[in-house]
Amino acid sequence: MAIFTAVSMWATAALGAGSLSVFGLSPALTSALFAAGRSVGWSLASQALARQNVPRQQVQANINQTDSPRIRAYGRVLLGGIRAFWETDDGKLYQIIVLHHGQLHGLGAFHVDGEPVTVDANGEVTTSPFSPDLRMLFFDGAGAGGGYPSVQAAFPELWTPNHRLQGQATMLVVMSHPGQEQFAKVFPKGPQTVLQAEVHGSRVRDMAGALVYTENAALIIRDYFTHPDGWRIPAAAIDDASFGAFSVRCQQSVPLRAGGTETRYRLCGTYSLDDAPKDVTARMLATCDGQVYQTPEGKVGILGGAWSDPDVTITADDIMELSVEDGFDPFTDFNVLKGSFVSPAHKYQPIDVPELRDAAALAEQGERVEQIDIDMCPSGSQMQRLLKIIWAKRRRAMTGTLTTNLVGMKARFPKGDGIHTIRVRAPEFGLDDVFEVTSHRFDVAGRWCEIGIASIANPYGWNAAVEERPVSTPAGGLAQSSKQGPVPAGASLTQVPVRVSGETWGGKLRLTVNAVARRDLTLEAQVAQGDVAVTAALPWTTMGGDRFSAETGILQNEQVYTVRYRWRGQAAWQRAGAVTIVANPNVPASPSEFARVGTGGVEMTWRNPPENFWKARVFRSQANSFTGASHVLDVSGTPGLMSTFRGSQPAGTTWFYWVVALNGSSVASPPAGPVQIAS
Repeated sequence: MAIFTAVSMWATAALGAGSLSVFGLSPALTSALFAAGRSVGWSLASQALARQNVPRQQVQANINQTDSPRIRAYGRVLLGGIRAFWETDDGKLYQIIVLHHGQLHGLGAFHVDGEPVTVDANGEVTTSPFSPDLRMLFFDGAGAGGGYPSVQAAFPELWTPNHRLQGQATMLVVMSHPGQEQFAKVFPKGPQTVLQAEVHGSRVRDMAGALVYTENAALIIRDYFTHPDGWRIPAAAIDDASFGAFSVRCQQSVPLRAGGTETRYRLCGTYSLDDAPKDVTARMLATCDGQVYQTPEGKVGILGGAWSDPDVTITADDIMELSVEDGFDPFTDFNVLKGSFVSPAHKYQPIDVPELRDAAALAEQGERVEQIDIDMCPSGSQMQRLLKIIWAKRRRAMTGTLTTNLVGMKARFPKGDGIHTIRVRAPEFGLDDVFEVTSHRFDVAGRWCEIGIASIANPYGWNAAVEERPVSTPAGGLAQSSKQGPVPAGASLTQVPVRVSGETWGGKLRLTVNAVARRDLTLEAQVAQGDVAVTAALPWTTMGGDRFSAETGILQNEQVYTVRYRWRGQAAWQRAGAVTIVANPNVPASPSEFARVGTGGVEMTWRNPPENFWKARVFRSQANSFTGASHVLDVSGTPGLMSTFRGSQPAGTTWFYWVVALNGSSVASPPAGPVQIAS
């Protein structure tokens, strides 16, 4: 598996080990960065690189020690955290839990003792049996993470405005004593109740420079390379062309056996600020078959993740020396390959995927198992595709080195559209095959190039109907969606306009279902951006509400959102529908005093309506009918004041003009007009 490090390998050989640096990185850090890439590229199964300092169980737990390592997250993850505050007052236990170092994109849902719960706008948990004895609030880390007024009011000496937890995402949990008879039912673990937040992790820069939430592996790796809590590589030292191409590759749609598609390479996971950057890099690259390399300009680039047909052919005329050996030993290397990923659908627990087996070898040999655990991979289908790639790259037919004349310089740098391959065509050596380039060094004075090669057949093709196999649910059934139960009836999805202030409006979505007598049934509803399938692998945000209704927060105007629902923990998700948000549905009044100015030229004035006004829109037609009139121009203006339109029209024709008022949601008034102008 090639990690193509032509510049770094040449510089180390020419200048001495440890002498190379990349844009301000020390030689030691530079060496570690590319060593991480080589290790992952050559041995994706390297357990030394796949381990994190703080294990997943600790990341998801509630920790009392104040000196625990700080945690950062990308994608969808489940976080516990460090208790920064723990005090009781008037029968209530207050806890402030530090979830995350830095700002999070947002909250998906709170979890209590491993189960998701819903909260209302005040943070009151509405899920049985916790209502009304549990309150949970969330700070995303954009500013002070500990500025909870209720804590400062209850404990003015213990938690002051100076307790800011600046730049830390936190949650406040207030547990009320439900009475002696109910305590064991509501809080069976007492003060050790496990409190967690399912979150959408850190935002990263997209290739246009905008801060976005994403699970795109390339964009996340690029963020880690440049982040102050990562490698701290200057942005100018990142090869944006290779990362841009790789991000497109990660975003490609791959069919699923069950129908629909998912993006090719997603990344969801955490790291601690105590982790070695090379180890974090290795875990990230493992999610996407990625390999880092140094470009001719000395920048950090990324390649891999897809097949690339060779555009360089080395022939016997160019070969000075060839040394090859078997790429694996069929009698000692593994014949069974197993793997696991961390599944959001299974409460963020490691889940095994179906193993790959060498049936011919197993007919004559015992099992020799290799285990691949990619904890930042969130998808069973993605993990199975990665296992197929690893199988091919760990069981090569041939590996070796090829010494050529300077024609071998053509193989120096990769194309950047996938793995780096060349063709070796030398019949006298019995070769006419594709090889992956694993290393490259050269000597211009000596007129030679030495190329590391490893044979490979394309492992990136994927037939989901044949190759993807079902992922088994662990014993005990972790996935709530596997439970069967009734479906809520009478679902009604409506839009609720909200006046934020003045003429600023927002829009919410509200879902209601028919009430039922069963006390164990509570509505669960979630919303996601876009007109999407109910099973789409997207960030779904839990809606607050009560047993038979749910409501979103204020949503983005003129954007489409999909709502799904079910009884909590029962049966499959149902699709309530997709709605385009119209924050202000109130129709504005028509403009008044609409008239032509003068008798020559095309100039008109009107008075804008005094309220619910954003801008005016002018239309015209050669027929005296507003139906079918064409949009001419939008004119900004001030509510209640006069606006003017000046324009031109073709000579020798007569046109009719109208003007309408638009509110902030582009809802139009009835037209004013027409004004007739003949040329």
